[in-house]
Amino acid sequence: MIIKSQQDQRGFSVTEVLLAATIFGLITTGLIGAVVYGRVSTAAAGDRARAAQLAEGGIEATRNIGRAAFANLVDGTYGLTQSGSPLAWAFSGTSDVTDIYTRQVIISTPSTDRKTITCTVTWPQPNGATGTVTLTGQLDNWSAAIKLWSNGVVAGGYDATGTTDGFRVFASGNYAYLVRNVTGATNFFIIDISNQAAPTLTGSLTLANTPTDVFVSGTNAYVSNSAITGELQIVNVSNPAAPSLTSTFNAPGTAGGGLSVFVSGNYAYLGRSANTTNAELTIVNISNPAVPTQAGIYSNNVAMNKIVVVPGATTYAYIVTNSTTAELLTVNVTNPAAPALTNSFNTTPAVAATGLAIAGSTAFVAAGTNLTAVNIATPAAPSQTSTIATLAGTASGIDVDTTLNFLFVGTAGTAAEMQVYNIASPASMTLVKSIDVAGTASTVNEVSYDTALDVIVAASASDTQELVIGKRN
Repeated sequence: MIIKSQQDQRGFSVTEVLLAATIFGLITTGLIGAVVYGRVSTAAAGDRARAAQLAEGGIEATRNIGRAAFANLVDGTYGLTQSGSPLAWAFSGTSDVTDIYTRQVIISTPSTDRKTITCTVTWPQPNGATGTVTLTGQLDNWSAAIKLWSNGVVAGGYDATGTTDGFRVFASGNYAYLVRNVTGATNFFIIDISNQAAPTLTGSLTLANTPTDVFVSGTNAYVSNSAITGELQIVNVSNPAAPSLTSTFNAPGTAGGGLSVFVSGNYAYLGRSANTTNAELTIVNISNPAVPTQAGIYSNNVAMNKIVVVPGATTYAYIVTNSTTAELLTVNVTNPAAPALTNSFNTTPAVAATGLAIAGSTAFVAAGTNLTAVNIATPAAPSQTSTIATLAGTASGIDVDTTLNFLFVGTAGTAAEMQVYNIASPASMTLVKSIDVAGTASTVNEVSYDTALDVIVAASASDTQELVIGKRN
């Protein structure tokens, strides 16, 4: 006979039962949580996939509407519906709803015969947040005659009174803002270019001193001039037919006339000629255009011929200069009160630079008869990507079409005053077309690309058309 000890006959203690229950509970909770989390993640992924399908469908539906008639694609915000027999897509209201999803289609015009379609789908998420999927597409008006820059031509021009050359120009929407390098005569013009074949004068003004550059932002035109007092003038252009001088800003020092101007946000960046008192880059606070004030200065004792500011987490001003050892300066202007040099870059060949344009992470520099592409992805360490010689003549002003990757150049070439380059690959820029401006004294001093009208607007030395427009054909 086997006799069990008292210890052998004892059952589980309360502590052991509680411990076992706790462990079981933890395992069960973990398993349930994993199952629930998996189901939530699967549901969230399914919601996003469904939203992406609706967004893709919205873009395709809009394309169908445009293919039926490109004129149907009027800029705005729309919802979508199907109607008619057979069913066809149509716009309806400003959004449409499918189950838990709300869809909006936004149509915009980046350039002539081209529409950008942006479709956004939103839906409520279980945690109270809102899910969002946004897709973008494009539609070209293929039914229209295909126009190419390789067939570019002069569309028309405007003859300003007198024989003073067109010097600088800024194109925006239906207007070109032209300045002439003359004192004591009409030197600021607003020209309607909506009809490129026959531009017309809308308004004009005689500004004190001699204008050297113009930049338009909002309802104001900012004009630099060669004087050593009052180097920057701010012109109200809210009524293009009656421009008026709002204020004048006097940069520090008693030397160094204005050469260039660029506006970004609440600041105007004024480039000046080299001088003993320096402040060749003067940053002006224009939050109140009627009372511009000095924000900061940067001195380098070199003429600053053109400025482009690229905003971001760190804001940089890129400046081309007269120096043959530092043609491109990169200046950190994140704090406008204390601009600081980030890099001084020497392009090859070493020629004073006069033109500057930026597309993405590439700066394009015009210097002499050369066009140079500089990689500025790392602002502190730019590197030269490539150089191409202009077809003819010294390059002056340049501008870019960042959508289709074209570089437009104004030159002193007597039969190739406007030149178009393909910059889709900055490492291998290629000439697309040269456009001849009639006359032997028709040097182009500046070009400005009008994104709305998809045309080149040039300031010309021609006595019969100081403003010239180039277009695709």
